[in-house]
Amino acid sequence: MPTPNEEMMENSVEKRDDQRIEPLSVPDIRLFIQGKVRDLVNVSDNGFGILIDTPTDFHLGQRIDDIRLEMDGNLHRLQGAVAHITRMETGHLLGIRLVLNSIEEYRFVADLKNCCVVATEHR
Repeated sequence: MPTPNEEMMENSVEKRDDQRIEPLSVPDIRLFIQGKVRDLVNVSDNGFGILIDTPTDFHLGQRIDDIRLEMDGNLHRLQGAVAHITRMETGHLLGIRLVLNSIEEYRFVADLKNCCVVATEHR
């Protein structure tokens, strides 16, 4: 039986119309959040989902100022906020809504999404 906090997390999931690309099969992507390597599950124009083991490490609306994403040997720093925490069979999915502060950051996320689309289509 879910705790009241878990029910709140699941009920707070926002409905989005943007396309999410999953599953990811791009081996050259490394994601660090709060100093830990995280598994990138999906990417959209506005954010991405990662797997987490402990949902209590995060809370809805929490700012994440240190997102480091390494792709093709280049390190990109991003910022975001926790949009949802969803319980899954294999753990929890943390949805992060990115705060894109420049056109370069927007282009990087678009390139990341396109890279994932191409990799997924060629599997």
